[in-house]
Amino acid sequence: MKKNLLSIAIIFFTVLSATILFYSCQKGIEPSPQQEGAVITTAASSNAENQSKKIYVSNVSKLYAEINNPENTSSTIVLAPGIYMLSPIYPKAGRLELLHNMSLMGQPGHPEEVVIDATELPLSSFTIPPSNNRTGVIRIGDGSNSIEWITFQNDPAHTIRSLIQTDLVVTPTAQIRVAHCIIRGGSIGLSIINSNPAANGRILEANIEDNEITNNTIPRFVAGIQIQNSMGVTGSTIRISLKGNYLHGNGNGIVAFNGSCNECRISIKSITDRIEDNGCGLALFGGHNLAGGSATGNEIQFEADGTTIRSNPGVPAPFETFIPGGVFAVAGKVAAPGVPGLVNNNTLKIIFRGCPIDGNIGDHQINAYGAYSLIPSLIPAGSSNTNEIYLHGVSKQATVNAINSFPIEPAGTNTVNVYR
Repeated sequence: MKKNLLSIAIIFFTVLSATILFYSCQKGIEPSPQQEGAVITTAASSNAENQSKKIYVSNVSKLYAEINNPENTSSTIVLAPGIYMLSPIYPKAGRLELLHNMSLMGQPGHPEEVVIDATELPLSSFTIPPSNNRTGVIRIGDGSNSIEWITFQNDPAHTIRSLIQTDLVVTPTAQIRVAHCIIRGGSIGLSIINSNPAANGRILEANIEDNEITNNTIPRFVAGIQIQNSMGVTGSTIRISLKGNYLHGNGNGIVAFNGSCNECRISIKSITDRIEDNGCGLALFGGHNLAGGSATGNEIQFEADGTTIRSNPGVPAPFETFIPGGVFAVAGKVAAPGVPGLVNNNTLKIIFRGCPIDGNIGDHQINAYGAYSLIPSLIPAGSSNTNEIYLHGVSKQATVNAINSFPIEPAGTNTVNVYR
């Protein structure tokens, strides 16, 4: 009997030891991630495997080769420390256009170690033939794209439109993430956009977190982050989560508008962002005419918790039609010549909770309008534009200049209401 028990125990421990050895060996065969061009997959299912594929590069030629290789969809390109000076000798006039579900990753914890520089790209690199639509240095928006831990820069004496732009309209819904990056030296740092009829009905969702966005002062847009449905698009939606970003030294910190479009929506949630030392901190336009086009039935909702909008001194100069200072908020705005009634039935709703809004240039911290026109002949600018502002906690201390319509609208359908 004792002999049989001893035999069983020996067999059990032999099987257990073999199992432990098998898994130990399996863990030890993972390839080194430092090899140039190495591809690593770790997931069991084929879909998860594609999502986790990593490609390691260490020079600009390899970066262009991998980002333009159609076999690299659903991959993450990991950049070694260094300066990647972009050049028009490469495909797509030197722009970097992320493929479907592709991501760019720098060095976690150290965005300053990986620098993508656009200073040597000519103006021709930022137009897309045959339409000649203006675009950015980095183009994203095809499926799910993310960019993390990288510095994007340009010499402000060298004109570009935007450093990152979401105008790759390929899928009807796009998810983007830009996190832990430094973005500096453009006309627009980060351009989040649905533009032209090709983007009709498109849903764009963005997660923008822990970025430093600064020194975006090139005329004409001068914006750290610009968010827009524009130029004839209909029924498109942008939903954005902002968290822990620091926007400073830009002509405008954040600008959002529905421009010359109809029935479009923008929803923005801001948590603990810092908007400081810009020409204008925050500019929001529910409906905005561009180049004489109309804007009807659009909506923006901006909701902020713990975000600071302070010490925006009007320098650098904001866009020429903006009021400098803390917040410039208009339900229906007209800035281009045309006929009366260009902006109608647009809505702007703003909620500030525990947001310090102080120390900004001007007599008031918030300049709010139901309708606003810079063209004196347009009386009124439009009708039934509604602006609502809710101030909670410390935000109640912000002074507000609230004007229903400028110029005056005799019918009184344009309104602005402030709730404390």
